[in-house]
Amino acid sequence: MTVRVRKLIYVIVGISVSGVLIWMLFRNIDMQKLILALKEADYLWLVPNILIIMLTMYQRAFRWRFMIAPIKHVEFSNLIAATCIGFMANNVLPLRLGEFARAYSLSSQDRGVTKSASLATIFVERMVFDLVALLLIFGAVVSYSASLRSHLEENMIAATKLAIAIALVGLLSMLLLALRPNQVGNVLTRYLFFLPDRANEFIKNVIVKFSHGLIFLTDMKAVINVGLQTLLIWILMGLSNYFVFKAFGFDIPLDASFVLLVVVSVLILAPSTPGFLGVYHYGVVLSLSVYGITDERALSCALVLHAAQYIVVTLMGFYFLRKEHLSLKDLEESAAEED
Repeated sequence: MTVRVRKLIYVIVGISVSGVLIWMLFRNIDMQKLILALKEADYLWLVPNILIIMLTMYQRAFRWRFMIAPIKHVEFSNLIAATCIGFMANNVLPLRLGEFARAYSLSSQDRGVTKSASLATIFVERMVFDLVALLLIFGAVVSYSASLRSHLEENMIAATKLAIAIALVGLLSMLLLALRPNQVGNVLTRYLFFLPDRANEFIKNVIVKFSHGLIFLTDMKAVINVGLQTLLIWILMGLSNYFVFKAFGFDIPLDASFVLLVVVSVLILAPSTPGFLGVYHYGVVLSLSVYGITDERALSCALVLHAAQYIVVTLMGFYFLRKEHLSLKDLEESAAEED
């Protein structure tokens, strides 16, 4: 199966998943109640929500600075531009090209940072630090909320603990790669003995280049800084949800904001259209159902929550795309080559 065919299959699956979930969300909805909920919302509460969304984009760039610093000093203006462009790309481009677009954007602005090293920092950021932070927040909320625990099965709580353990093992594995890239490459190629020497040499070179982006893991101070910044980002994102709850007059506890945050963050990992249509909204409705919010009110909240994040992040991304004199077409083509 060629790469082009695999990508086409992923796009088709993503559209299908989004389509099915949107159909499931709207099939039993009373549209009059949905429209009424949207009309009665107090949209002034979106102001703090939007401000927090913008703040967290800058906070992400600030966190990234600690990860990139051992490789090269990069201007903050380049980091915030690449961050916003990458998140925008996830909203408008297929195949989840945002992370590749982010790496390409940074390397095009600063030649001192390779795409491989940049991708390594993004990988650890998203798949280790963000995952651990989300799971720790979820664990704290479950421990605090007796009502939430009553809705969860023991298996789910055990699975959360297992996921935290796996993420920590992943962090230790990345640390090993940062400290011993050549040894890791030798061990890996030893098990790929059936490949030609040229292919094994290519794999070793990729591992070494990738490891350059993991150097910050060898500095405990940098790891702690990145960890604390990550927790701050996700706590702010959880709080931003609560303001939208206030807009719709939901009388639910603050912990609902963080439950929604974790559920949505996990569900958007599933294949979907650009912008996570369907999966995002389904996650919101599913989370709010635990707190007794009707489907119509929950879906109205989901539509506004998604629209606020989508519009703000996309506009910020296009602003920096134009500011850095990059084109969306070149961004997609370069990101697709790396995918």
